[in-house]
Amino acid sequence: MRERLTFGILIVLLIFLFAFVFAVLGKGEYEPGGERDMPPTLAISIPG
Repeated sequence: MRERLTFGILIVLLIFLFAFVFAVLGKGEYEPGGERDMPPTLAISIPG
C-alpha cells in the first residue's frame, strides 16, 4: 500500500515538474545564454 502511495506522489511531482518547465519555456522569456535577469533557482539549474 505504501509503495503505491509513494509511486503516485512521484508521478504527480513529475507531472508538475513538466508543467512548470513547459510553462517557463512557453512564455518565451527563457533564452539559453541570455543576458536577462533570472530568478536564482532558474539560474542555478542552467549549466554554464
